[in-house]
Amino acid sequence: MTSVNNNNNRPEILSKLGIGSGLDTSALIESLVEAEVAGPKEQLEKRESDFSARISAFSQIKNNLKVFKDNLEIIQSNNSLGYQGTTSDSTIGTFSANGNSAASAINSQLTVSSLATAHTLTGPSLSTPNTTVGARTLAITFGTWSADPTQGGGQSHTSNGMTAISVTASSTTTLNQFRDMINNAATDSNNDGEQDVIASVLYDGSNYMLSVKSQFGAANEMKITDNHASSPVYAYDTTDGAQLTQRVSGTNSSFTVDGISMTRDSNSIDDLYTGMTLELLKTSDTAITIKSEVNLDAAQTSIQDFVTTYNDVMTSLEKLRVAEDDDEDSGVLAGDSLLRNIQNDMRSANGTAIAGYEGGPYYLSNLGVKTNRDGTLTFSDTDALERTFKNNPNSLLSFFKDQIVSDNADINPLRYSIADTTPGSYAVSVSSGTATVGGVSTSASGTTYTVASGDPNGLALTITSSDTSGTIHYGRSFISQLQDKLDVYIKFDGLIETSLDGSKSRLREIADKKDALDDRIASLYSRYQTQYSAMDSAIASLNETSDLLENAFKSGRD
Repeated sequence: MTSVNNNNNRPEILSKLGIGSGLDTSALIESLVEAEVAGPKEQLEKRESDFSARISAFSQIKNNLKVFKDNLEIIQSNNSLGYQGTTSDSTIGTFSANGNSAASAINSQLTVSSLATAHTLTGPSLSTPNTTVGARTLAITFGTWSADPTQGGGQSHTSNGMTAISVTASSTTTLNQFRDMINNAATDSNNDGEQDVIASVLYDGSNYMLSVKSQFGAANEMKITDNHASSPVYAYDTTDGAQLTQRVSGTNSSFTVDGISMTRDSNSIDDLYTGMTLELLKTSDTAITIKSEVNLDAAQTSIQDFVTTYNDVMTSLEKLRVAEDDDEDSGVLAGDSLLRNIQNDMRSANGTAIAGYEGGPYYLSNLGVKTNRDGTLTFSDTDALERTFKNNPNSLLSFFKDQIVSDNADINPLRYSIADTTPGSYAVSVSSGTATVGGVSTSASGTTYTVASGDPNGLALTITSSDTSGTIHYGRSFISQLQDKLDVYIKFDGLIETSLDGSKSRLREIADKKDALDDRIASLYSRYQTQYSAMDSAIASLNETSDLLENAFKSGRD
């Protein structure tokens, strides 16, 4: 029988009980209290131990799953989706896989005639950067000049649709403050991560001047109006004249690929070949070779890294269900439904179809990954990966990268409105300005068409033709889908945290019950002490009376 904790609850008087009766009443009370509370106490202690172990186990699981997700993000960052780009002269240009879509084999000749430049203007020289610029308002627009406005009259500027900005300086605004005002007002119209205009303050060794630079390209040149009535020195227009000094005109890059002349408004070109980015570094008189070739080494390493980390997680989960003695009921979390759900979700991901990629759907097995009987994975069939990849490079893309692409240049999907979209391939049909996506009607606002129901719910498209058709492919990669499953459990309000909160609450309840049990033990000791003290006193009194009578009888005989 489990011994009760009587050291803190037993009254001191217990040590004195039994003097009158001769009985070991102290031991008797201990036995009575123990018999009454041992069961509840043992039950509370077991429940406390179980919940403490559960909290420890799921805290470990949550941490392991977070580490696993972090590793998935590292694996997903692999941009070598089966192709490796090279150039014969890396000083003239570089050629690399960008990881945004499946690439293909390429072997071309490149000649670079000119590089793209950014329109750059400078203002008047000032003695210090804290010199005031005067009260004025600048309005900056972006577009194409019909001719150099420095040549005098007749030129026009056509806006390219980028957001115009306006900056107002006061009589106390310094040159440095003027610079900051321009940069703070600047926007990123193209959503390419770069401001439409960047302002800086230059020091030429003697004086300071404002410099403003647009994005690269001939279509991104600036027109600047200055409303200062008497001194519009920051103007670059046809009204006030080109009072700013043009240091560099905006130009496009010019190059030839396999004898085909091309231009771009940038030196970083990612639309020349699908899945590849060409970086132009300098001009060349002779052609250089740009190539992309199949190279699955990096992909194989990433897939093996995934298999290893996946197996580590699954093994750790199984040890919490079944201990090393292989007894199904021996693990800390044996029979736990939450653990079982985590394991099942992890396993089910491996057999899930990966939709929304050309040539698909794809499965993990297409990449040479096999599921073992114990639920772990093995990556040993590199030949299967190579065969699948050569038949359709999108198979590898479906493992690593999400995508949303169109097979029609007139139909462009928008990437910011797809949270509720079911991955898949959706036929787009446009007739007389009315569009359907996957058979679902859209709502139109100008050239933007939005889907608000069905599997393609959330897709938004810009369609530049009133009558056309095509297909939108929206794919969620294997890794992204697995990360979604993990988030259900490990996010701050996920299922594991909810379970932990519940277990911690039960521990607090158990602690309260143990405190109540301690109070009950103390009360039992007190009650039994009172009862047995009274009994002991009565017996002592009877013994005293008996002694008196016995002595009296003895005296009478004598």
